Amino acid sequence: MEEALEAGVTPILAVGMEQASSERALELREKYPAALRVAVGLHPSEIPSLEAEELRAELAFVEQTLRDADALGEVGLDYRDAVDEEQRQRQRQALRQQLEWAEHERKPLSMHCRRAEHEIVDLATQFVQRTALGVNLHWFTHSEKLAHVCGEKGIYISPGPSILSSEPQASVARSIVPGYLLVETDSPVEFGGEPARPAWARKVAQALADLRGESLESLAQRLQENVERYLRST
Repeated sequence: MEEALEAGVTPILAVGMEQASSERALELREKYPAALRVAVGLHPSEIPSLEAEELRAELAFVEQTLRDADALGEVGLDYRDAVDEEQRQRQRQALRQQLEWAEHERKPLSMHCRRAEHEIVDLATQFVQRTALGVNLHWFTHSEKLAHVCGEKGIYISPGPSILSSEPQASVARSIVPGYLLVETDSPVEFGGEPARPAWARKVAQALADLRGESLESLAQRLQENVERYLRST
């Protein structure tokens, strides 16, 4: 956090995957209340390994803490980790329940998607139309066509450090609608053998500015406006 703040990276949305990481993020927000926002949620990749009682407990935690969080996340669908229809249906049911809570509590979403692109875009679109709340499709650099569709539907996309080394993902990032562009690092996932850090968001922003032919200062101003709009609950 200190390194990120020195690099001018703020606000930061710290996103939980399950109860333990969500609790740590909430504790960290107490130390950095001006710079840190927190999303609590149950990540779809956690669901296949959970027993029924464990799943109920995880979801109960989300329901109990969402009111005090800034957003719901990271939630979504992951059909790489859900290997059969039963597991995928469990992910869908958990996602629907969490979306209902987010709508009731007026919280924006941070959404995960893997091998379920069209289903997630449809769900995100419906949520935006129903609630006018922000939805960010985290690291959603699958295709330029879907990036344009998301912009038309009012859905944010946040590319990350992969655009520093992947031309296909850089190309998609270049095409994200300006008013719905955010950045992320997915810390502490590794890139190039090194765990990503929140301060890397500045490197991602610089790469985006270069890709889009504008100054870092201009892009940073737009990113600030976008994230404030995304996190707004009314």
